[in-house]
Amino acid sequence: MGKDHFEFARMASPDEVAEYLSSLAVGLKRGELSLESGERALRLSPAATLKLEIKVKQKDAKGKIELEIGWKRSNGIRTTDLRVAAGPHPGR
Repeated sequence: MGKDHFEFARMASPDEVAEYLSSLAVGLKRGELSLESGERALRLSPAATLKLEIKVKQKDAKGKIELEIGWKRSNGIRTTDLRVAAGPHPGR
C-alpha cells in the first residue's frame, strides 16, 4: 500500500483548536478518522494499540505543544504462531 499524506495549518482560536482535538478523540475512540480540506481527503483506521508522544516547550512568550499519535497495522501473525523444526518430522 502506498503512502497517503495530509497536512493542514492555520491560525485558530483556542475553541477551534479544542474542537479539532475533540473530533480527533471521537474518531480514535471509534477506530475511524476522516480528514478533509478542500480537494484533499484522507481516511484512517488506527490500530487497537496506539503510540502517543507529547512534547511541550515554553520559552519567554512562546509556547508549543506537539502531539504525535502513531500505529502499525498487524498482519495477523503473532510471534507465538511461529514453529521452527530441524531434522525429520516426528513420527517418521
